[in-house]
Amino acid sequence: MNNKILIVDDDQDILLILERWLKDSGYTNVKTTDSGGEAIALLKQEWDLIVSDIFLPDLDGIDYAQLIKEKYQACGVLLMTGSLSTDVTLRALDTNIDGFLSKPVNKEKLLSKVREHLRKIVSSSAVSPKQKVLAIGAHPDDVEIGCGGILVNHRNNGDEIGILTLSSGKCGGDTALRIKESMNAAAILQAKLFMGDLEDTNISEGAETIETISRVIQEFEPDIVYTHSKNDSHQDHRNCYRATIVSARSVKELQSYQSPSSNIHFMPSRFVDISKSITEKKDLISCYRTQTTKCRYLKESLITSTAEYWGRYAGFGLVEPLEVIRTT
Repeated sequence: MNNKILIVDDDQDILLILERWLKDSGYTNVKTTDSGGEAIALLKQEWDLIVSDIFLPDLDGIDYAQLIKEKYQACGVLLMTGSLSTDVTLRALDTNIDGFLSKPVNKEKLLSKVREHLRKIVSSSAVSPKQKVLAIGAHPDDVEIGCGGILVNHRNNGDEIGILTLSSGKCGGDTALRIKESMNAAAILQAKLFMGDLEDTNISEGAETIETISRVIQEFEPDIVYTHSKNDSHQDHRNCYRATIVSARSVKELQSYQSPSSNIHFMPSRFVDISKSITEKKDLISCYRTQTTKCRYLKESLITSTAEYWGRYAGFGLVEPLEVIRTT
């Protein structure tokens, strides 16, 4: 494989290990540097993927990532770090990086993320986007639980996907980890991730939430929006729905997905077959290890049985249900 990959780190041992792993896996065009100055100079060339440490003696890795994305939007950027704070994560997210790698770097995780991004390059060059799809959730993992299979279908159809998560889910765990989990799931979907900073469990239906959603809709310009249902026992979910109704009034299609906290009044009228996407939906949810280890509703067996239950409304199979608010 002749994809051009650059690795930047001030530790020569790490450079040697990562280079060997990549070359042993068939990536023959790999270059390494321990110099921030050389890393910047090498941007005169085009790269398919750059893997860089965040904290370098002579280079800020996040500034470097921003410079890469400004020059080559299609170039993938993976940032390595031994410690990840919420501030660093959000700052990195603003540069549209493609993911994080925790130090010490795990070989399988490295190769998985490399394959993931290079597959994304092939996919985007082979199929032009047909529609722009935005999925909105109050917390990390909401959209993957509610419409993850549908989003996989959209990705496979060549559609462009955006995910807006209104809060970093502070009440559910460490925010830096939850944002990192969101980025990993978005990478699988080849989606652009937008992270809001609204207060978990205190998201309103008012101006702040409407402005957050409206800003993303204005930037992303979706043809389809998926959001929470009004028929939900979680106040953040209901308020997300109400704010979306206002913010997405100009969007052609608007539909609501089911969440584990949806109540008995959830009344879907559209049933989307995700039989071919169920495995990847489980992969998306498995990204959220901070939640899967403690939330019973994220058991794989329950995810499958829920899809089987809704399948009886569509001639069986595996299904995700939607309440249709507006469609063309």
